[in-house]
Amino acid sequence: MPRIIAGERRGRIIRTLQGRNTRPTSDRVKESLFNIIQERLQSSRVLDLYAGTGSLGLESLSRGCRDVVFVENDPSAVRVLRDNCRSLDYMEYCEILPFDVQKAIEWLSGKKQVFDIILMDPPYNREFEVRTISALEQGNLVGDEGIIVVEHLATDEQDERVGNFRRYDLRKYGNTALSFYRKE
Repeated sequence: MPRIIAGERRGRIIRTLQGRNTRPTSDRVKESLFNIIQERLQSSRVLDLYAGTGSLGLESLSRGCRDVVFVENDPSAVRVLRDNCRSLDYMEYCEILPFDVQKAIEWLSGKKQVFDIILMDPPYNREFEVRTISALEQGNLVGDEGIIVVEHLATDEQDERVGNFRRYDLRKYGNTALSFYRKE
């Protein structure tokens, strides 16, 4: 059962969906990710794309980020995500956009939203990464010192550059990998 690993809600359970439509990030990968970005988290604005039931964004809140915008278009996942935010008492720090990611990026861009950390866990083998990073750049959603973290299969080669973003780190954990991008 997925759980919050550290911070003020450490040990609390995160509900998930049955089946294979969502793929919660393993505790090992999640712990490694947050060890890497921990010093950036304090008071940061986080955008959790392809959020599923919210594991990464909720971990961010537990570890001290200011707020999280979750983007997930699967109605079943959105219901569980909303329940998770409520049960962890984070509703006032969460905004849930039940949209397709591309539509959500356009909407957030129209509202002039800017984020410090963008977490992406798109469906594997669908090549959403480049399209999504390009849309984030076009929408000016990434702060000057902001980063984008993409979870993907370790066997999927990610582009070194996408627009003005360059991958500055790659970490592999079994069959899962994390690619870290920032503006050049």
